[in-house]
Amino acid sequence: MAHRLVDNSAAIFSPSVARIAASTARDWSYVDVWLASKSPAWKTSLPSFERNQDTLKALLALASLNEAADDQRRLLARVDATALQGLTAAHDKAESGVAPSGIALTKGALLDAIEQSLPKEGASALNALTAVASEAATASPDPDHLGSLMLRLQGTIYGAEQTAARVDAFERQLQREAEAAEELLHALQSECYKPPSDLAKQNLDVQRRIKTVSAQLPDLHDRVSALGASIATPYLTIGDVIELEQRHQALTFHMRDLSEQIASLPQEQG
Repeated sequence: MAHRLVDNSAAIFSPSVARIAASTARDWSYVDVWLASKSPAWKTSLPSFERNQDTLKALLALASLNEAADDQRRLLARVDATALQGLTAAHDKAESGVAPSGIALTKGALLDAIEQSLPKEGASALNALTAVASEAATASPDPDHLGSLMLRLQGTIYGAEQTAARVDAFERQLQREAEAAEELLHALQSECYKPPSDLAKQNLDVQRRIKTVSAQLPDLHDRVSALGASIATPYLTIGDVIELEQRHQALTFHMRDLSEQIASLPQEQG
């Protein structure tokens, strides 16, 4: 038991441990002061269960970042104050109509001075706005007007691209058709081309079909005429009218099919 007490006493009063404890105490004191400066309502220190090395490390890093940000804000505020003083002095001299160099201020001189005083981002934005206004032939560029103009331009470009794509597809199709026609013409003009051996028989079959369909046409015309006359008969019910209309349409479609078949068949030679 005595040996344990001697070891603990040596550990407590060790110079290295004492330096670490003193450094930790200074860090916590700095953190407490910083927290109190940032929050007037902060009157008590952190609770004991929060006072550990991880919390201390995080708070020290946060305090360091906050002080760096405060220094940057103070520098910016100082620059803004200096610039404001310069602008105020220039404004006072401008009201008197005389520039610092003794030259009378004009609108162009003021605009040049403003343009030269713009930061890099402002100059880039002004150049972009000028370029867009020049392309749009607008003397007084309005952001809303330029935005709507750009949207319409994008729509026009998209429509032109779609039209160009359709024209290209149509051109490719025409090229394929032309190549196929050239191949067929070359095959027909070559000596190795021979008509089918049963061409005469096919012609006779076509002629028979033409005569058969032509013979059916008068009868179909009569049936259609009779059907049209029967529709005008009085005392017809709605059902009768519907049935007659359906029959008339069927006959009309059949006659149209036969007429198309006749038109598609080649005419008899000689």
